[in-house]
Amino acid sequence: AKEDQKQWYQRRVRAEREVFLRELVSNAADALEKLRYRQVVGDEIESPDLEPSIQISLSDSLKSITIEDTGIGMTRDELIANLGTIARSGSKEFVKKSQVESGDNKGSNIIGQFGVGFYSAFMVGHHVTVMTRSAVPGSPGLVWNSNGADGYEIAEAVGIPRGTRIVIQLREDAEEFCRKDRIREVLQKHSNFVGFPVMLEGAQVNTVDPLWVRKASDVTDDEHVELYQSLSARRDSPLYTMQFAVDTPVSIKCVLYVPEFMPQIDISSMGNFGISLYSRKVMVQARNPKLVPEWLLFLQGVVDSEDVPLNLSRELLQESVIINKIKSVITAKMISYLNRQSKRDPIKFEKFYREFGRFIRIGMVTTESTSEREDLAKLLRFESTAEESGVLVSLDQYIERAKEDQKQVYYLCAPSREVALSSPYYESLSDAGYEVLLTYNKEDDVAMFRLESYKDKKICSAENANLPTTKSRDSTSTVDKLSDKDGKDLATWMRDVLGRETVKEVKITDRQHSQPAVVSVKNLTTLRHYLDMAPPEQKEASYKYLLHDNVTLELNPSHPIIRELSELREGSPDIAGLVAAQLFDNALINANLVHDPRRMVPRINQLLDSLLKGRK
Repeated sequence: AKEDQKQWYQRRVRAEREVFLRELVSNAADALEKLRYRQVVGDEIESPDLEPSIQISLSDSLKSITIEDTGIGMTRDELIANLGTIARSGSKEFVKKSQVESGDNKGSNIIGQFGVGFYSAFMVGHHVTVMTRSAVPGSPGLVWNSNGADGYEIAEAVGIPRGTRIVIQLREDAEEFCRKDRIREVLQKHSNFVGFPVMLEGAQVNTVDPLWVRKASDVTDDEHVELYQSLSARRDSPLYTMQFAVDTPVSIKCVLYVPEFMPQIDISSMGNFGISLYSRKVMVQARNPKLVPEWLLFLQGVVDSEDVPLNLSRELLQESVIINKIKSVITAKMISYLNRQSKRDPIKFEKFYREFGRFIRIGMVTTESTSEREDLAKLLRFESTAEESGVLVSLDQYIERAKEDQKQVYYLCAPSREVALSSPYYESLSDAGYEVLLTYNKEDDVAMFRLESYKDKKICSAENANLPTTKSRDSTSTVDKLSDKDGKDLATWMRDVLGRETVKEVKITDRQHSQPAVVSVKNLTTLRHYLDMAPPEQKEASYKYLLHDNVTLELNPSHPIIRELSELREGSPDIAGLVAAQLFDNALINANLVHDPRRMVPRINQLLDSLLKGRK
């Protein structure tokens, strides 16, 4: 049965065997904390002048490692209770008992109320000896021996000081743990912030007072830079530093860093990102990606929570309710912090946004919380037709200077500012005197589509702007236009030429002036997204299906090309058909809906051939 327990335990424990040292050092810290509590409440203890310490020594010749503390030690009954039951936590019982006795939380700073526990020693050892003497005056020294499979033996011994000494005879495949450099590496990784000095062969290896448990005002910039570089393995300084502590809905102390430059994050490197999770200054998991949403994975930092248990299963840890609460707190705090920084130092925030704006947009799209999306929207920045190129504005700035009766926030997604300003969709809004926000990537387009509205104003793409008919740019000139009958006839003819499987509707409109035709799409952003996401082998079929069901071609009856086309279809229907098809594709290009422009090449060549032959 003991062997079965051991095998079960080793399967359940994390893949990295090094956690045994974290557990035993944490146990030693527990023992010292328990002793300190007994001293505070005035209990009489054995050897009161003995200094608190955790000592680790190695023997290459004996292939052993020894972890020793001068803590509270164990009586025979405690030894049986704590080491005789696998993964039993004596610290949990101590906390309960001390709180009942004193009515306060003096015993609450006990790391060992969670943990893989003492039996983690058998992950690396084939035999373990425990020498201990309780702090209760007059207690005898005791020696506990076990190979982890055949039970254990306990005997009294003389000459054992107060505290506990654990000697592990290392298995052949674990002899790396009698190397000083390896042990130092593990201690600094897992136990660097234990609340007592940890000595390795006489030299202290840990930082007793981690900066995140100190007051933010007491931590220097240099200390923050040092921790940031240690966590990130980068040489830059953090652009932003946020340190905070909260008690509800979960007790955490946290320090977070925004890098100066955006790291390269992709699916293959996800494991290199995330915040380190500690509990009572003991590391539970390095780079836990579940502590923040994906859009905040660029953050570096530490979160330390007294409420976090050390689960054996990494999967359970990631799905923990406590982890989700921590995630919610960090997300809300970071959004609020960035909003404050955007107002405090707009120039610095603009630097942040140019580096990390993509992550904000991803957060806009992926969050299921409407309030969180609205808070993130405050962080968005865009170029604007009301500003010079390169100047970024916020949605709040746009709304502050919007027309009094304006009910929409207009934006236009285009590859560049030059393309946007030449767009027929911008032309209509410009003629009407509206400012238009300019976005240059598809993530902005999708983020704005997901936002839907902001401060009671509907978010509206320029392509979907439904403005009343406006006058021509040159309102004093008389512009020829097709008659209503000729316009309707041309629209019907074009619908037949293009094919009812290609376009939903063709109609005459006065919405714009400089272009012969534009397309209107009810849900243009969604349509573009579907076309982008369609598999290559389904792209053409998806393209035809979506256009047929969603796209309306609007003809400008005042444009010379449209007037000429109306006449051309009577005398040269073949050439007119080519022109009609090209006008449709040109309109799709303006709407960024052409997935493969190569298919236009044969038609353009035919039109060029006809044009050149006509000149002869």
